[in-house]
Amino acid sequence: MMTSPDNFEKRKEKWENKQDNRADSVRQATFILTVKNALELLSVKSGKVLDIGCGFGELAILLARNTDFEITGFDISKPAVEVARENVRKTGLEDRIKVEEGDVYCLKYDDCSFDVVVSFGYVSAATYRGAQKEIARVLKPGGILICDFINCLSFYKIFSSLIRILKKNSPYYLSLPGIRREFEKEGLIFKRQRFFNTYPPLNLNLSPRIFLAFENTLGWLLKRCLARVRLVCFLSIRK
Repeated sequence: MMTSPDNFEKRKEKWENKQDNRADSVRQATFILTVKNALELLSVKSGKVLDIGCGFGELAILLARNTDFEITGFDISKPAVEVARENVRKTGLEDRIKVEEGDVYCLKYDDCSFDVVVSFGYVSAATYRGAQKEIARVLKPGGILICDFINCLSFYKIFSSLIRILKKNSPYYLSLPGIRREFEKEGLIFKRQRFFNTYPPLNLNLSPRIFLAFENTLGWLLKRCLARVRLVCFLSIRK
């Protein structure tokens, strides 16, 4: 297992302070779009899945409802884990979803334990620099990783992307070639990608149906310039 970086406590505190359990329309629409696009990238709907940074468990629950996956979710935040366990209990999916505390840099699972690893959240834990080594270790050969990145070229994100460049000295995820290079170091080979989450410029708290309708019409046509999320599928070639 990889030793967790020295900033573990700082990262833990950050995410415990950042948790937001609101069920607003933006979050609901994003969950629906994330699972829809992830399932279209996946070629399987059964097997063992690891959900890295599962938050309150909403995405794990949606995945379980639409597949036969056995899902293990973990999060660095203890309060999030407690909420996720309660959400799973309410849905009656305890037999297919278990939720634990964990750190992406120090996974407590055996080698080759999972058929699929997913990591969602717009700044998903699987995209942290150096986290890919542990992810590749727990993935079976031929296993799939799906994780999301900020689409730094989105109309909505141009300014914040410039700030990231100034602060982080050109983060690797600014471009697909940068993402490819970072993940190939650990035998995770780019397969496919999807762009989504192209909400109208006026980000009003409207019904999820309105956001989804925009996504499937004008948003679909403009997704390369408006999409906030780049969802990427990788294949593990480690033996």
